[in-house]
Amino acid sequence: MIDFTKDTHIHTAYSPDADKKATFQRYIDKAVDLGLKELTFTDHVDFDAVHPLFFNMIDYDTYIKDFNEVKKTSKIPIKLGVEIGYQEHMTTEINTFIDKYPFDHVILSIHYIEKKDLYTKEYFKRKTKKEAYSIYFDTCIKAVLEIPNFTVFGHLDYITRYSEMGDYLYTDYQEQIDTLLNLIIKNDRGIEINTSGFVVGENPYPKYQVIKRFKELGGTFITMGSDAHNVEELGRSFTTVQKQLKKAIQI
Repeated sequence: MIDFTKDTHIHTAYSPDADKKATFQRYIDKAVDLGLKELTFTDHVDFDAVHPLFFNMIDYDTYIKDFNEVKKTSKIPIKLGVEIGYQEHMTTEINTFIDKYPFDHVILSIHYIEKKDLYTKEYFKRKTKKEAYSIYFDTCIKAVLEIPNFTVFGHLDYITRYSEMGDYLYTDYQEQIDTLLNLIIKNDRGIEINTSGFVVGENPYPKYQVIKRFKELGGTFITMGSDAHNVEELGRSFTTVQKQLKKAIQI
């Protein structure tokens, strides 16, 4: 079962791309107003970041101290998480970092490929759609193989967010996507339904067809994440997903 009362992908002011007013406490207060029962905070960690915003990494020793202070008086349970960006030349640093801290939840995401930023569209230059998307799915597979201690794979389909090449057909990349999903399932890991996809389209990340395929292959662990970067985005489109899932894949 997917728990729509828990938002497991949230960025606070500690993430350099988030609203500076997005504090732990403000999110907790908003969650109570929305009727959410639990929050997981997952601020950004990107080793060897390409985008200048992320050159200075969060001091996680200080971060965890602040988190634990807020946790003492929180009106609802809160969990310590992280969204860690995979790059294949940073696997040692990523694995060491994950093992160092007591995270309850680790989102493994792809933000950069070939040391190029998807957000700035640099990655897509001089590539066909087939090349760009195939390399993306291959990178996702490498990430799952090389970073074993993640919890869920983050915003699969992120490749489409900043691409001007449009959406893709699952059948065009079925072998790669099935390989990825089977690896996640084999390792007792999960995927998230990331509702930031609705900002630019009509589907979450990943699309319902991929979520359905995950279930068909035996996947059971699916979390909900708003990918909020400000308090008003907390729990966004959860109700929409809940309604659409019943129609799309009968869960």
